[in-house]
Amino acid sequence: MTGRAAGPVRPPSLRRGARVAVIAPGSRILDSDALEAGLARLRRMGLEPVEGPHLRSARGDLAGTDRERAADLAWALGDPGIDAVWAARGGWGTLRTLDALGRLDLPDRPRWVAGFSDLTPLLDRLVERGWICLHAPTVCALAGPRRHVASDLSGWLLEGRRRAVLEVGRSRCLVGGRAAGRLTGGCLSLIAAVAGTPWAPDLSGAIVLLEDVGEPPYRIDRMLWQLRGAGMLGGVRGLAFGQFTACRAPAGRPSRSLRAVLADHARALGVPALAGIPVGHGPRSRAVPLGAHATLDADRARLVVTCPAPARR
Repeated sequence: MTGRAAGPVRPPSLRRGARVAVIAPGSRILDSDALEAGLARLRRMGLEPVEGPHLRSARGDLAGTDRERAADLAWALGDPGIDAVWAARGGWGTLRTLDALGRLDLPDRPRWVAGFSDLTPLLDRLVERGWICLHAPTVCALAGPRRHVASDLSGWLLEGRRRAVLEVGRSRCLVGGRAAGRLTGGCLSLIAAVAGTPWAPDLSGAIVLLEDVGEPPYRIDRMLWQLRGAGMLGGVRGLAFGQFTACRAPAGRPSRSLRAVLADHARALGVPALAGIPVGHGPRSRAVPLGAHATLDADRARLVVTCPAPARR
């Protein structure tokens, strides 16, 4: 899975009856009721969920062995009978499979791959290959109506949506200015985890979306410093900070505010930066296509994402 395509390719829109591979490339399923509710939600969207062979496997905290989870990923990405891939949940473990997938021959025609959080390294790798992927809630979160914006899922996957505008209050501007580039990124802690490894994404020329959950400001500071120290943020064009859910300082510990931490790094990089983009682990999270073209207008406090037309079948 090396090399970048000449331009981003949007997968074909999903039709009624499209087969969606549901896999758990990281952590094991802990809430079977949430999984069943998510599968039912896919069916109500007119899709046919197809469970990966090891979807319900368990090996400690992981959904089976690394080899089993990598095999499910390879099947989901390569089987001609599969139209899209959707991660059942996040957690940890997808990164452990990427070495086995390094020499995987991807199909010429991309398919939608949806998920976020632990799926970040895989999404970023596919974006580098020219695929457009959907940063979206996992299957286990689909049944929660306050967790996501349902119209985003149908818009991008089924209806060929071409453009979305995500606006926040102007007080969320950290560094003013306007920048454009491909949209990439995802969960900050997962991107920091691959810094200095062969799986580190190329963020040059990109509008980088970063979000996380459960990380206090000092850890966020440390991870952003790590990305800067590794040279990964040197060529970015803009920073779109998403939802940093439950990212509070430990009780009784002195702390800078999260805004101060984010602004400090944005100013050091000297690029337009906006906080509070409604994408991530929080409520009403918006689904956005990674790999698509994005314009970050920090002065007007908005992120505009523009996607090419769906590929023909």
